[in-house]
Amino acid sequence: MATAMDTDQLKIVGDAPSSSGLNITLHPLVILNISEHFTRRKMQLGVTNIQVFGALLGSQTGRDVEIHNSYELPFEQVDRLPVISKAYFITKQEQFKQVFPQLDFLGWYCTGPKPTQAELNVHQQMLEFNESPLFLQLNSTGAVTAKELPIAMYESVIDIVNGQPHTIFLKTNYKIETGEAERIAIDHVAHAATADGEEGSALIAHLVSQKNAIGMLHARIKIINQYLIDVEKGLIPRDHNVLRQISSLCNRLPTADSAEFTNEFLTDYNDVLLMSHLATITKGINGMNELIDKFNLTSERRGGPRAHMQTRGQHIFG
Repeated sequence: MATAMDTDQLKIVGDAPSSSGLNITLHPLVILNISEHFTRRKMQLGVTNIQVFGALLGSQTGRDVEIHNSYELPFEQVDRLPVISKAYFITKQEQFKQVFPQLDFLGWYCTGPKPTQAELNVHQQMLEFNESPLFLQLNSTGAVTAKELPIAMYESVIDIVNGQPHTIFLKTNYKIETGEAERIAIDHVAHAATADGEEGSALIAHLVSQKNAIGMLHARIKIINQYLIDVEKGLIPRDHNVLRQISSLCNRLPTADSAEFTNEFLTDYNDVLLMSHLATITKGINGMNELIDKFNLTSERRGGPRAHMQTRGQHIFG
């Protein structure tokens, strides 16, 4: 068994890059989850020198690895080394597998400037659930002005040192890939309005401009309405020029009290209500189908009446 001095002298990260040939793709949701996890814990504890851990979920096809999601993992310090809660990990993994059966446990993440013996110890714990887990580390102390993301991805290999096998990390390459929905969400988050309202996304800017225009129109209509009320009560003198302009403005508006307009308006209004009801019904049916699928999965594991529930679901939604 290696002594503490021997462990300190061993390399944690290898000099050569990984040659496994894996094509690792990282989705922005994972980066946002890790950043939010670290920021939330930092604000809750009121300290900056903290470390967080979590699991990476994704799919692998041959040499192509795609990391889609992540979740945080609680831990405790034992002999100044982090120990992940095994019971929590197993429970959380089972829950994710029920909701996202296509996602597998591919690795884990933590925050820190570089891998140390503590990270190597956590990696040894993760080998129980994946024979070759990936390790993602986010450097939360890096320079804010850095052009590259403060993220490093590592693979692990077994190296023989003094006749003894030791696990070391090898840095590997990765790429960021986003889907259409992710690009919209990332654009919204990246350009979200600040506390002073200095900047916003394109959607926010469009909605704000529409709100301001409607507010200005409403204010001017109130002024005209109040003017007519005051003229009718005799509070202000009658100005025929102003009244003619108001009458001309009203005549420009489309006729809103005719039978044709009423029928067309009610038809469009009913169409909108029908679409809204159909969307609500579709959403409810989808939720019911998901509930039945989860019930069937639970019943199958317990040996329950799965076929009976499937028959009921087919009868309701078939």
